[in-house]
Amino acid sequence: MNKNKTVKIVAWALAGAVLGGALVYYNFLEKEEVGAMLYDDCPDFTLSTYAVEEGKFVVSDETFTLSEHVGEKVIVLNFWATYCQPCRKEIPHFNEFYEEYAEDVEVVIINGETSMTAQGLLDDFMNNPEDVNYENDYSQWTEYSCTFARYEKDNNVLGLFEVESALPVTVIVDKEGKIKYMESASLTYEELETLVLKEI
Repeated sequence: MNKNKTVKIVAWALAGAVLGGALVYYNFLEKEEVGAMLYDDCPDFTLSTYAVEEGKFVVSDETFTLSEHVGEKVIVLNFWATYCQPCRKEIPHFNEFYEEYAEDVEVVIINGETSMTAQGLLDDFMNNPEDVNYENDYSQWTEYSCTFARYEKDNNVLGLFEVESALPVTVIVDKEGKIKYMESASLTYEELETLVLKEI
């Protein structure tokens, strides 16, 4: 066999090995790095929640664990931030929807700001609305029934759903624990109703 032919065979073999390794990496190993996807089983997580005490939002001892509600209710997760006007605008719709369908639906409003302290996530914004330069009145939020939860670095719930700066993000998990909707979009009450009721 001539030398040039041998070199070509070795080169093709090496190229094949590199390609095969890349395919294995991206199709199997790399998948571990990818966040939750539509129609996947929703990853489990636990978040600290807020309670209202003496008319103020405070971090409570209570937690929300997703797996504890799978099989019982459709779960609606809404990621928001104080600086996000569409987020602030839609939260009243989510609460109204929860109050109408509480027997079948769990609504969890998750603050997605990572740079604020745990207490500050809702404290400055919701407990001192007169100090916040927004037109809307948020004092009524302390009367809401849906669950308010906070971002926690340890469990990286934002990473699970690849929630970054494109807020708001809504995730709908059916009673079997499957993700049936996951979009970065502001929803009206009617849109939320249409999306969720077909899963009940």
